[in-house]
Amino acid sequence: MFEISKRDGLARLGKIKTNHGALDTPTLLPVVNPKILTLSMDELKECGAQGLITNSYIIYKNSELKKVAEEKGVHGLLNWDGPIMTDSGTFQSHVYGEIDMQPDEILNFQKKIGVDIGTVLDVFCEPETRFEDAKKELEETQRRIEESDKNKGSIFLAAPIQGGRHLDLRLKAAEMASQTNAEVFPIGGVVPLMEKNNFEKLAEVIIAAKKGLDISRPVHLFGCGHPMLFALASFLGCDLFDSSSYAKFASRDSLMFTWGTRNLEELEEFPSEFSAAPDITVNQLKAMEKKQRQKIIAKHNLIVSFTEIRRVKQAIHDGLLWELVENRLRTSPALMKIFSILKREMDWISEFEPAYRYKTPIKTGNESDDRPIFSKLANSFKSGDMVHPYFGKVPNHLSETYPFHPGLLQDDIEGWKMQDWNVDRVQTILDYQFGKGIGKILTKGETDLVVSRKTKRLRNLLLNGEHVASLSHRRGMFILQKKGAELIHKSSKSPKFRVIVDADTAEFNRKGKSVFCKFIEDIDSDLRCMDECIVVTPDDQLIAFGKLLVSPKELGLGQQGMAVRVRSGIKS
Repeated sequence: MFEISKRDGLARLGKIKTNHGALDTPTLLPVVNPKILTLSMDELKECGAQGLITNSYIIYKNSELKKVAEEKGVHGLLNWDGPIMTDSGTFQSHVYGEIDMQPDEILNFQKKIGVDIGTVLDVFCEPETRFEDAKKELEETQRRIEESDKNKGSIFLAAPIQGGRHLDLRLKAAEMASQTNAEVFPIGGVVPLMEKNNFEKLAEVIIAAKKGLDISRPVHLFGCGHPMLFALASFLGCDLFDSSSYAKFASRDSLMFTWGTRNLEELEEFPSEFSAAPDITVNQLKAMEKKQRQKIIAKHNLIVSFTEIRRVKQAIHDGLLWELVENRLRTSPALMKIFSILKREMDWISEFEPAYRYKTPIKTGNESDDRPIFSKLANSFKSGDMVHPYFGKVPNHLSETYPFHPGLLQDDIEGWKMQDWNVDRVQTILDYQFGKGIGKILTKGETDLVVSRKTKRLRNLLLNGEHVASLSHRRGMFILQKKGAELIHKSSKSPKFRVIVDADTAEFNRKGKSVFCKFIEDIDSDLRCMDECIVVTPDDQLIAFGKLLVSPKELGLGQQGMAVRVRSGIKS
């Protein structure tokens, strides 16, 4: 039900397929109260909503709403034809105390009214809850998840991850929930942290949960509806967000922006484009009747939110999410504290780092120095004629290779110039990409460099007349071909460079079929997502080669789907 199309570290672009259409993630599900509609369904779609979230408890407890929902379904009640997720009443118990509802009762109601994603009635664990009490509450939540898992029917089940501020309980909750068949994992009990601007603890809680979750399933950050948090939450691996903040903030004349919230009374001018009502001024908005003004502000808040969602998606496409996150974190002292959390967790975060991104990485401040790409490669070369502002001395032979290629920094790289193609340059790139010594192995013999007459760029590397590798002009690194895969296999020992697959499925890969996660028995732990790799059987027979699409860490956390896009199989 969850297909991932692109990754940028922990962030991913995906698609959740439901009975009422797909949700392209990351995305926001606006909260809709069926008793109080601030915006119409058409207006929600106009703002960018693909799906909604509403509260099954509120519907169940209102006899009129319940009757319509049972007759027409929740989609008929809301007049919405897209995906609908329902909460279970847990948040009402947090706000108002214990509710008169049993877990199986509310689950059966969610099934009856045809929701796409229904939520377990978990126990809301307050951040201040002591460890022993939080542990007991977690045990009850897990019991409810397991019972609901057996009785979910055809709906997708959302299994909340609780545990309060206790990170070890969050990890345990995630591991236990991952043993069930629940389709979505909401991280719950975090609204109080966001209300108090305790973003440091929020980041810790998300990371603790992600460390234990089955990574193949989407993660929902309950109650996250402020645009200044979407980039960070996506960066940490969250796929779904929801909140009624767009309407709640509007009710008190508060406008949301990516850098914070401002009350209408504070404004003399709109600090950014006000597309909810582009022809009005601040003073005209202030003079409006409250209901009309509230509607316009709510629409503004939602438009800003979905604009930021699209900005996050584009950043994932470009491989520039790090840069966007760093910019967002610098908008407030509370968010700045998260840099210390990221630095502390950098070893774990780096395990999800791809081998390359589609755009040249950019430093946006001193905190950028802690990023894996910069901390690992800065001053890693003992000599080099090119002086890069990020990486220090770099061999000129790598002048067009990721991440040293100039991008926007061409005028700032001392000594940078396009290099002629020769065997020494090819060997330098191969050693950098695959490890010291591989350059000589792949060029030992009669080497022929096929260079484009028009662009003067290297196209192919041939050895004794056989195709060894091609050069990617986008990243200045090599793409293995059959002879190159054979030479790397022959010159290295298992598991180096290898993805080891089940012997029973090996013939499919020999025929050029891609490798799927569930058939991998072992993998070189030094490989990274987007690396070139070779595919072998358990007895080390070379059967294929291609590009790795997941990291070894993701495989360990239960990632599903395609693992290696096979470029070609190799016949025995």
